[in-house]
Parts: sequence; structure tokens; C-alpha cells
Amino acid sequence: MGTRSSLFRLFSGQAVWMGVLSLAGSAALGPTVRVQSRAEIEGFVGSKRCAECHQDIASVQLDSDHARTLRKTEAIDELLKKVPVKFADENNGVQYQLQRSTRPDGKLDLTASKDGRTDKLQLIWGFGTGRKGITFIGRTEEGNFGQSRVSWYQRNGALDLTPGLETVVKDSFDALAEWQTPSQTERCFSCHVTRQPDTRPDQITDEISGVQCERCHGPGRRHVEAVTQRANEPGSAILNPRRMDQRGLIRFCGACHGEPPEESDLSAFSQIVLDRRSIRFPAKRLLLSRCYDESKGQLTCLTCHDPHDNLPKSLSHFDKKCQTCHSSKSLTNSVCPVAEADCASCHMPRDEVVGHLDFVDHWIRKVGKK
Repeated sequence: MGTRSSLFRLFSGQAVWMGVLSLAGSAALGPTVRVQSRAEIEGFVGSKRCAECHQDIASVQLDSDHARTLRKTEAIDELLKKVPVKFADENNGVQYQLQRSTRPDGKLDLTASKDGRTDKLQLIWGFGTGRKGITFIGRTEEGNFGQSRVSWYQRNGALDLTPGLETVVKDSFDALAEWQTPSQTERCFSCHVTRQPDTRPDQITDEISGVQCERCHGPGRRHVEAVTQRANEPGSAILNPRRMDQRGLIRFCGACHGEPPEESDLSAFSQIVLDRRSIRFPAKRLLLSRCYDESKGQLTCLTCHDPHDNLPKSLSHFDKKCQTCHSSKSLTNSVCPVAEADCASCHMPRDEVVGHLDFVDHWIRKVGKK
């Protein structure tokens, strides 16, 4: 049994873990940025080229939430049907309005009004599939890029403050967005484009927006050449995450879904337990699980998730995954004495960790009563 999961299991369902850390520096919970080399960039062929041979997989993936994680605002139909939308940040005395632009490009504008002054952000991109919410990246007429201080939330069909930006603002310009340097913009886009996250937001094209084939499989040029030349093992010329070992795969997915710390770093895991916001990052939480430790390297993200397709709408889909180990036919693993269905609803409950957003907790365990 892993030392880490056994220690944390002593405290599962409680709000404490031998409180050794403050939550300072909790921004480290978020995604990491991987810099793409010039050679990589030149090796990309585009998803259309991939689809020529992998049509079945590509047709599913390119219509998935992964591929839709970055969209031009004029292409977000569910949002266009709602505008104009207003929201008031009463604590700061700011009035917001999301509306169609008067420009011929059909985009959306966000305005913020405070103390008799109004400023405008011309929205370019929407982060998020809309399943939970959408946060915007835009620019001012002067060329300043920023992440909108308000986001659109699917649950209540309205605007509200963007998590992490519930700060005091001094004027309408300050209220519009978190104004970003090029490096901050690159960090924002790193998990929402297939390549070149350092591209200026208004120059990103549909060809690279969203998570497409080469975001996970890497540049495809060598693979295409190997297939064309009928090499013996064309698969060796492309990255296939499924071939990674347990730890490598979870770190790979964790680059965007919360890269976990080293397994021996109990202080870092303490922070993950203490900060409920870490539930947003499943790769970090999974490593707290006894299932992870005792699976002999078999439990990974791909055990339950098809990266090319959307999540199943029913949690019952995951029952058969759990029962692979936890069933009456298993000789070595425990069987749930309570139920034979809806495993995830009990052992991986949803929790609302920030306003209007709930997430499934990937720390698989017996959850204590709140």
C-alpha cells in the first residue's frame, strides 16, 4: 500500500491534513506551459491530414469538447441567442453589458461602466466548451489584450465574476479585464490551442484553435512520411500517450488537467488536500487514491476516459470500470457492501468549489459526511 494514499486516507472526508502549509502560492495548482520548439512547429501537418487515414477517430475528436475548448465569439451559438446580457458587480459599483458589436465582423463586445465612464473590450475568443462556462479573451481599440473579468455560466445562463478576479477595481478600464503580458497570454492559450500558444490572440486561426490531433500526438510530419514510405513501424514516428506508463500518462494529461507533484512530496499533496479548489484538477487528486496505489500501474486517465470523445452523460457508464476490480469475481479487491451501481456518485462526488461551477472529485475514496 502506498504511504501517501494510506496517510491521506486517515483524513478522508475531513477538512484537515496535519495543517502544515498555508495556501499561499495556490496558483501553482493550475496548468503548466510546455514550450514548443521550432522543429516541432515545422513538423505539424494539421488535423485534416490526420483525418485522411484516421477518419473515424478524427470525426469524433474534431466534434468533441476538447476541440471546442477555444471558439471565436461569433461562433458560440448558445451565447449569441442570449445577448444582450447585463450584470452588476455591486461591490465595485460596476455595470457590465455583453452585446453584439456594431462592427461588421459579428463579434461580441463587453462594456464596463463605473463612475460615469464606460470602457469596451472587443471579444475575440471564448475559453471553454460552454458545458460549465465561458471566459473571454479580447482587446481594446488601443491593442491591450485581457481576460474578461466576467464570464458566462451555463448553469444559470448569466454573467458573473470570473474565478480569481473578484478583486477591488479602481475604474471602468480596470473592471473590464485582467490585462495580460505576452507571457500571461501564452499561459492562457497553452491548453486551448494545438500549437504555437505564443501567437498573438487576434492572429490565432481555426487551424490551430482547440485541442486537435497533434496537441496530444505531437507533430505528424514524420509519421506521414513513414506511412508514405511504407516503413515497418510508422507508429514509432508518432507519439501515442497510451504507450506511456502510469505515472508518465498522468503527468502528460496533467499538463492541462493539473500536473501532480512528485509522489514523495507529501507537503505538496498536503496543499492539494487543503485547497478545495484542487478538485478542478483531476490528475492531482487521482494520486491521493488507494485505487491508484494498488492498481499495479494499471489505473490511469485512459482507464475511464476516451480522450477522443466527450464524457458520457450518465455516471452509470463508469460502473463497469470500477467493477473490473471491485466485483464478486475479484479475488484480491474489496467489494462494495452498499451497492452495485452508481459507484462514482458515492466515491467521486461532485463539489462546487467556485461560483456556479462544480467538478467531480477524482480522489476515489469513502467520503465522510459533510
